[in-house]
Amino acid sequence: MNWNLVFSQFAAAALTVRWTLLIALVVIAVLVGGYLVLEKPSYKTSWIMLLPGTDRSATLNLDNLGESRTSGNNAYGSVSISPKNTYKEIALSDAVISRAAAEYGVEPVAFSKPRITLIDQTPAMKFTLKGESQDELVYRANLYNNTFHQTLDELRQNEIERNFQGVESNLAEAKARLNAARQNIVAYQAGSEVISDQQFERWLDDLEQLRTEHASVGVTSAQLGATIATTLEQLSISEQQARELLVIQSNPTVHSLLETLSVRLAEQTSNNSRYAEQNPLRRQLDAEVNALKTRLRNILADYSGLVKLPESQLFGLLSENAAQSIQQVNELLAEFKGLQAQGDILSSNLQSYGDRVRAHTQAAATLADLQRDHQIAEAIFSSALAKLDTSRLDIYATYPLTQLLTQPGATLKRDRLQAKLMIVAGVLLYGLLALALILTEVRRRLGMSSAHTATGNTNFHAAMSMTYAR
Repeated sequence: MNWNLVFSQFAAAALTVRWTLLIALVVIAVLVGGYLVLEKPSYKTSWIMLLPGTDRSATLNLDNLGESRTSGNNAYGSVSISPKNTYKEIALSDAVISRAAAEYGVEPVAFSKPRITLIDQTPAMKFTLKGESQDELVYRANLYNNTFHQTLDELRQNEIERNFQGVESNLAEAKARLNAARQNIVAYQAGSEVISDQQFERWLDDLEQLRTEHASVGVTSAQLGATIATTLEQLSISEQQARELLVIQSNPTVHSLLETLSVRLAEQTSNNSRYAEQNPLRRQLDAEVNALKTRLRNILADYSGLVKLPESQLFGLLSENAAQSIQQVNELLAEFKGLQAQGDILSSNLQSYGDRVRAHTQAAATLADLQRDHQIAEAIFSSALAKLDTSRLDIYATYPLTQLLTQPGATLKRDRLQAKLMIVAGVLLYGLLALALILTEVRRRLGMSSAHTATGNTNFHAAMSMTYAR
């Protein structure tokens, strides 16, 4: 395509219709200017409302009962449900518009809706309202804003009432359950020896303590028995002989006889080395020694264990040198008997306590179940009571609290949008009209050029025909 030819044709056509284009420009400019002059002034006001997130919580912790927690979730916790979209639908709903129109005194269709812009990445909403009068626009903006917030307050109040009704119903049910659990415990305690968990736990502690003491006494008794057995084996006597020796050693007559016998035996040994067997002194001393031994034997005749001992061993055990050993052995025997008696008593008590614990195990388990049911019922009641007291903290969970960054009607601006649109429309209209006139002129010029070319061709063919004819 020859663009130079096209441009030349457009330029030639524009020059041809230049006066027509000028007249069209003047007419369109006069029309647009007349509209701008005669246009009624229009105003707009904007205000921004913030929706801060809600994340309040309250915790009630009771010892041995549990914990009750009430929290208000963040309104922006879910990307699928945004309070800004909810508030936008409420603000543009027929309920709000009809209520505002009724207070304004016009039909709902005559009350213009505001334009609401949701600002991304922020909890802000921008409301824009238009009007022909500044005072009327300020009044209508405040009226609409108050109506919108009154509707939100009514929705919150309705939610509070519904929540309170549900919480109070749950509270009554929890209280009835708590009373029933308490009555079950009282009735069971009236007919059972186990009235508390602490009582059964004390029984178990006593039983375990008795078992520990019984085991300790058993170990100590076994150790002491081994010590006594070793000592008696070293002395070559029995327990009975040890006790009889302790009794004899405390007899002064026996001590006197033993001392006299000891002296006489020493004299007898000396006389036996000096005198013959038939010596009167020796025979007299032997008779005296035998008399002492016989007298001592008669005293020991009532002690069957000592009668069995040989004289040499018996006299050695009755001496003052062996007195301390005999006394220690008897002390160990007395301690061993005491431990045995203590072990028998502990065994009896252990059996008695064991029988009592076994007999009341089922009762204690039943009471524990009842007390656990009571604790659960009390925790549920406390939770419902805490929820009733703390439910006011999350009344803004569904309908978050609003804050006005700018007040309605605080900023008024002249609305120049229609004037700008008319100017743009005039420019576009003039451009399209000029393009149409130029294209029409170009087409006309192209048509005339084609006609001249056809006429020339006809004349040429006629001349050639005449030449041939000649």
